[in-house]
Amino acid sequence: MAKRRTRATHTGHVGVLNPAAAIAVCVFALAMLGVSVLFSASLPVDATDPYRIIEKQAVWMGITFIAGLLVLKVDLEWARKFIWLGYGICVAGLILVLLPGIGSSINGSRSWFRFGPFSLQIAEFAKVGLVFFLAHYYSLIRKDSGTFWKGFIFPCLAIGLVVGLIMLQTDLGTALIISMVSFCLLYLAGANVFFLAGSSFAALVPVGFLISKDPERLSRLTAFMDMEGNKSGDAYQVWQAILAFAAGGIEGVGPGNGRQQLRSLPEAHTDFIFAIVGEEFGLIATLAVVLVFMGLFAAGVAHVRKAPNTYQFLLASGCLLTISIQALVNLGVVTGSLPTTGLPLPFISYGGSNFLVMGICVAFLLNTSLAWQSPALKNSKRKLKEI
Repeated sequence: MAKRRTRATHTGHVGVLNPAAAIAVCVFALAMLGVSVLFSASLPVDATDPYRIIEKQAVWMGITFIAGLLVLKVDLEWARKFIWLGYGICVAGLILVLLPGIGSSINGSRSWFRFGPFSLQIAEFAKVGLVFFLAHYYSLIRKDSGTFWKGFIFPCLAIGLVVGLIMLQTDLGTALIISMVSFCLLYLAGANVFFLAGSSFAALVPVGFLISKDPERLSRLTAFMDMEGNKSGDAYQVWQAILAFAAGGIEGVGPGNGRQQLRSLPEAHTDFIFAIVGEEFGLIATLAVVLVFMGLFAAGVAHVRKAPNTYQFLLASGCLLTISIQALVNLGVVTGSLPTTGLPLPFISYGGSNFLVMGICVAFLLNTSLAWQSPALKNSKRKLKEI
């Protein structure tokens, strides 16, 4: 009697319908656009060595590629053994960077460790560390995720410690991104909605107090409310970005022919590179960039819906949200829709630490895709318990 064959099922996407392939294509397209526009955007940085910025970005892209290949080989379940250690290392790094003689200050933010010609922004790596921590923690307390202490207060204390240390570095942009991603993860993990809403309103009080005590932040906020009236003051940078979009029109002035970065637009190669895309490549290219980010997010959502357990669902969701929320905030700032925060545009802006962290987030998404394509265990009398 012939044995009956059973077909092994898969927990993830396979073949051409795999959203991970769409994510990889979107990231590659954004990175190539970044390389093409970064050269002209970085010309004013060092006129004596116009290739310096593009060469450093190429080095970081190589480092990110190697790191991504290593991340693809990581067993995500095995990595859970080191999550508490990783969280502790992130906190220790955030403390050390505040100490004189150890941390370095760039553009008023004391967030950097210097290693010769290269710098690492430790707050960027805290984004991934906190996502891992929350994913692991909520997978352990799934039945208590809606409770006050275990499901809300304890994770909020862990988030608050990281965010508070980053705010001491006066890096409010990164603190904002981490807070938004963490809030979304708490919601996805099943935290009580009333606790989340109440804490959000309660957080407005200390945030408002900190802004009122920081004249620079307060002036940026008031300038955002009246950009045309402050176009020669605190809204100067955003106003020049808007002029760059206007100069580009529909088709753009052509690659390398942009003029705003040469005379008027500070930080054109980092936070405001999207304005250079608009000036040199026009409205069509800027809409294409937005659509690519939307496609990346849509593919990511389709991917995380196939997660086999809470831990990997929250991990993949956190990586996707880290990329998407930062892109959304940057696009909002450059177009004058949000107050200035000082955040780079993922995969396009110059910045080694951010490019590396965004690349690691993509690598984790691809890692989960490969893991979820593994054949599921056949039905048996043994019952598997998810933690």
